[in-house]
Amino acid sequence: MVINTIIILLTIIKHLLDLDDIIDNDMKRLDFHWVENTWTYANKKRIPQSIENNAEFYFIEKPEEIKNKNNAYFVTIINDNSSKDDLLNEYYTKFKFPYFGFNWDALDECLGDLDWIEQKDVIVYHPQLPQLNEKDLKIYLEILRDTVRDWEQWEEHNFEVYFNLKDYDRVQQSVG
Repeated sequence: MVINTIIILLTIIKHLLDLDDIIDNDMKRLDFHWVENTWTYANKKRIPQSIENNAEFYFIEKPEEIKNKNNAYFVTIINDNSSKDDLLNEYYTKFKFPYFGFNWDALDECLGDLDWIEQKDVIVYHPQLPQLNEKDLKIYLEILRDTVRDWEQWEEHNFEVYFNLKDYDRVQQSVG
């Protein structure tokens, strides 16, 4: 009985000591637990697409949760993108790409080369998913997922993608 109590106390102490690793600096998100293949945080979910892939998409209820990030390059993708061309045009305009081919490959390439952006943190926020057909939506989400993964290997930028929490299921269906 005493040994079990000591083991429980040591486990609690270990988790308390690990709290610094659990709190993410600017976002102050707490890693509470793993539920149904999803890490659940206070006020948001961080979604690994699978245990192997671990793609970094964030799902939030209120944009205020991210707009307070100091000195970030913040882009909001408006929901009136009913076509691939509209969406690519919006990226070209808002990211001020120095070159662009107005196709999926060009978007992928330009998001992987953000040399003209001075800020370290680059945030793409979707109040709602673009109204693309399923094929284009899947391609678009895969580009974002791959871009997040690619930038994790470099220190020049942190590339983060946020969606509205209500779009969780649709994103999961498209790239899950």
